[in-house]
Amino acid sequence: MHYKLLALDLDGTVVGPDLIIPESVRAGVAHLQERGVHVTIATGRMYGATLPFARHLGISDPVICYQGALLRHPQSGEIYAHIAMPGEPAAEAAAVLLEHDIFTIAYIDEKLCIAAQRPELDLYLSYHPEPVEVVIEPNLPELIAAHSPTKVLFVAQPDIVGRVLAELAPRFAGRLDTTRSHELFGELTAVGVSKGAMLARLAEQLGIAREEVVAIGDQENDLSMIGWAGLGLAMGNAIPAVRAIAADVLPTVQEAGVAYAIARYF
Repeated sequence: MHYKLLALDLDGTVVGPDLIIPESVRAGVAHLQERGVHVTIATGRMYGATLPFARHLGISDPVICYQGALLRHPQSGEIYAHIAMPGEPAAEAAAVLLEHDIFTIAYIDEKLCIAAQRPELDLYLSYHPEPVEVVIEPNLPELIAAHSPTKVLFVAQPDIVGRVLAELAPRFAGRLDTTRSHELFGELTAVGVSKGAMLARLAEQLGIAREEVVAIGDQENDLSMIGWAGLGLAMGNAIPAVRAIAADVLPTVQEAGVAYAIARYF
């Protein structure tokens, strides 16, 4: 198969905890693009937090951000699709999280909106070294109701994240979607938002068939695009659910598994 589009998750796939892109991965992506293969990033990160990686990789195609809620060009800034959360259920979800004393972030107009400064913010920002505007609003649910966020994220210990997601999923079924992007992060978006759905939209926009798409990831939020792509690949450090549906398991992010995939499948 001659693959024409490669979709890459960022954290745990392109970069590890040090947030450094291996030179072999950068060179592999550059080689693909020189050959006319389209390459995109599909991440839970906000647009501003995705740009430094897109620029380092020289990405010239639209990137998928916010778990698939935004499709935007990394060079022109043009927005091709933006799916915001409905204000009322988003505000209700934030209220539930805050009632449980769980640190909550609402992403509104590329700003991090929080109810109060807490240590969890520093933990979250350690994964985001780029400058970002933080808005503190004690009545966060009211702000969310008035300004529909792109997504809502919460930070907690791994066991708490799993428990809270299990509680939120049935409560907001049909109103909001939930996913896990990291062992410490749980997320909520509008219904139907996923990396897989936006990747399908991008492929259609580029005139590329599903069978000609490769997707690589490692976490629960990557399941949709790995399952949709013609060739779905799991990183060696991927969670069991991702490894189970992937056509192949690559070396780990520390071993530059993306570079291995490019050399093997392209």
